[in-house]
Amino acid sequence: MPVAVARAPSSATMSVFMDKTKDDDDNVSEQVRLEDQHETVIYAMSGQPLYAPIDLSRPGLRILDSACANGRWIKDLQALSPAKHQYVGTDVVESLYPKPAPEGTQFLDQSIKEPFPEAWNGTFDLVHQRLVMAAAAPERTPAYVVGNLAGLLREGGWLQMVEVATAPLPQNPVSQNQYVDMLDTLYSKLYAGSEYDRTNIMSGLPQEMRNAGLKNIQQKEVIVSYGAAVADPDIRQRSLRTAVAGVPNFLSVLRKMSSEVWKPEWDDLQSRLYRDLKEQGGYMRYIVCWGQK
Repeated sequence: MPVAVARAPSSATMSVFMDKTKDDDDNVSEQVRLEDQHETVIYAMSGQPLYAPIDLSRPGLRILDSACANGRWIKDLQALSPAKHQYVGTDVVESLYPKPAPEGTQFLDQSIKEPFPEAWNGTFDLVHQRLVMAAAAPERTPAYVVGNLAGLLREGGWLQMVEVATAPLPQNPVSQNQYVDMLDTLYSKLYAGSEYDRTNIMSGLPQEMRNAGLKNIQQKEVIVSYGAAVADPDIRQRSLRTAVAGVPNFLSVLRKMSSEVWKPEWDDLQSRLYRDLKEQGGYMRYIVCWGQK
């Protein structure tokens, strides 16, 4: 398993984001953001939380959602599955876990920056992780995280990962592409001075899976719509809220970096982004990638 640790020239880490959401209201607002984010992404994925071709009709599968947050992905998968399985959700913020836990589900504290319990290696039929890779930076690289997750799979098991592909789209309003650029800068500069200090680093997930020894790797680009670009009125409102909710926290991380990183257009990004998405709508590329042990 890779053990590479990236170099960090500053104190900037995604823990600034997590600490802020907890200190403000003990993650109450974060719960709302997570629900909105989940509904927005699943809507774009046509209601399918799982693309990996695993047979959910076979009972007794062992399924892990790494960085599960409030467990919504597990809840949706349970609703789709015709058989009962053993579900495990891991995260570092216990206050996000649903209480009581759904039947057949266990929630445990586990950071993606640390090795999983040795007894878990080679025991899972399905491992899932979504929109959390940046939280490993700068201490751990994507190679470490993917290798860590791949090691949990038994032979024939599947790993599915979902992340934002930080590349602009021509149909976006200016503010939306500035938001994409802000995320791209954040992701790369968290790894400043390392091989991951490059644009659109999440597009490398398929290769990271190959390097971790997985096979039958596939990927799908999902275009997630926001604001006025969404037909469903409930999802339209949810997408608008989740699109702007994380901006102040992302910017708080960037402010911890060198002053050379900061761009003037970020000063009023949140207000312009909200206005443009509400009036015009916008889009974001997501990469869904899956591979087999």
